[in-house]
Amino acid sequence: MSQGVIQGSMREAPLPDIIQLVSQGGKSGCFHVQQESAKARIYLKDGRIVHAVTQASQGFEGLMEVALWIEGNYRFEEGVSDVPTTITKPIASILMELGRRMDEWRVISQKVPSVDLYPASTLLPGETPQGVNPREGRVLGMATGYYTVTELAELLQKPVITVAKDLYGLVMAGHVVMKGLRSGKPVKVETPVPEPVKETEPVKETKPVKELIPVSTLLGMPPPAMIPSPVVPESREQEALIVPLQASPPLPQSQGFPKDGEPIPETVGGGVAGGALPEEPEPPKPAPIPDDPQRMVKLMNFTQRIAQAAKQVLPEGQHEMVNRLQAKATQQLISGDGPDAVKGLALAISRGAVDAGCDADMIRTLNTHLKALFSTR
Repeated sequence: MSQGVIQGSMREAPLPDIIQLVSQGGKSGCFHVQQESAKARIYLKDGRIVHAVTQASQGFEGLMEVALWIEGNYRFEEGVSDVPTTITKPIASILMELGRRMDEWRVISQKVPSVDLYPASTLLPGETPQGVNPREGRVLGMATGYYTVTELAELLQKPVITVAKDLYGLVMAGHVVMKGLRSGKPVKVETPVPEPVKETEPVKETKPVKELIPVSTLLGMPPPAMIPSPVVPESREQEALIVPLQASPPLPQSQGFPKDGEPIPETVGGGVAGGALPEEPEPPKPAPIPDDPQRMVKLMNFTQRIAQAAKQVLPEGQHEMVNRLQAKATQQLISGDGPDAVKGLALAISRGAVDAGCDADMIRTLNTHLKALFSTR
């Protein structure tokens, strides 16, 4: 290896680690990164990342595009380059974001292996998907098998990683499959045309109208729209349902799962012994959990174990319900919900079994299996 040149494989040594090594030395030069036909150049000046360029973009977005390259080779050539400064963020925050996106993509790529594949909807004409949010619904509506993931991102004017996240959830729910060949038809994307301004007659001068002050304001009371309406259950059954649906208390950040012997939240109906739950004040909303890729992968693997345990007990007709709830929990994990999403999955599966009319013995067996998973963590 000649002096001033560093090269290697991204699979053997992650690119952020190599960039950090070069940065600590205060070097100037260019990283040439290549994965198959895709190429990128990352420029450093005195140990700082100042510019990046790919075949599709440049600047910070160009640098983040490299986060989607799991395999590839890099070569650093030392030297001063005359390039514009398009990146001004601190090197530490850049490398942290780059590493976070790489770890996130490793999870997403299990269902969306490449941004060059063609997502295609599996829904029948007129079929309405369940558990799909508006953003996922827009992606699903354009998943005709004609566009690649990258092309969908361009049409939706969203980052590729954001569209890939939505597709991950849709694939997990069984609403989308990834194909290697283009098929289907393009979707007509209509751009709203502004209406022409109509000529109107001059506005006649009118006398000002004195603004009426609400009586509630004069009395120092909040307006009616700000006064919440109390939720009054219509029956004892509805009153029993309100307590289990409250948010569960936050877990310590040092743990991903309940301690040994700690029970999972009580489910609604069949199989769980216990009387009326004592009324407790609503717990405070848990603080957002910092991104931890290894912890997120561990939690995702645990959701798969929960789904497998449920399928061993429930009849085959309920497996689609389990898959849908698992996909929803996975999407919540990606959004940063943490262990609450895992506990919520177990609770939702038990509720779904009750709603589906499963007998009490089956519900009891299901809850026993789910509690056993949590007690072994």
